Amino acid sequence: MSGLLEYLEGPVAERGEDFLILALGGVGLRITVPPRTAQAADPALVKLYTHLIVRDDSLELYGFGSREEREMFVGLLAVPQLGPRLAFRLVAALPPEEFIAAIRAGDLSALEQVKGIGRRTAQRVLVELAGRLSKLAPPATTPLSEKEQVVLKALTSKALGFSEAEVRKALESVRGELTQDMAVEDMIRRVLSVLSGP
Repeated sequence: MSGLLEYLEGPVAERGEDFLILALGGVGLRITVPPRTAQAADPALVKLYTHLIVRDDSLELYGFGSREEREMFVGLLAVPQLGPRLAFRLVAALPPEEFIAAIRAGDLSALEQVKGIGRRTAQRVLVELAGRLSKLAPPATTPLSEKEQVVLKALTSKALGFSEAEVRKALESVRGELTQDMAVEDMIRRVLSVLSGP
């Protein structure tokens, strides 16, 4: 149910080792957060990306300092028999970049150092998430050249209205055809033909 509460933002009324209480409109909302988030939170104003877990007898609200941490948590919840507490421990122990590096390398020991994660559970996490890494960590895109940035700005302008994601994808697909001495107008025409194609 993360869609219900995308994020919460407010002053910190109280903090513990792994929780923050946010003061929101006269309500103190207790949110379980990784210890590093609890320590780093600015008491005046903190923004947490949240995920709400509804149980028969309780509501559990988890908060994270970044969208990447929240997505990692949600990805881990899909692993059979892992459960929110172990998923949370993994996020708390390993920042997303370290976690993704461990999955890519098949590094069981990095996962096993987390309390409550044995070899079997670590193997299950590796198997389940290895195939879904592209969702957790999209492949790095090649930086755009100066001319490509001009093409991107032109095609995402209000007049043409393409999204940045669409234009970047089209640029990637024709990158081999675009040369450095090519005029920007020709580059725009070539990319536009891809965007307008079937």
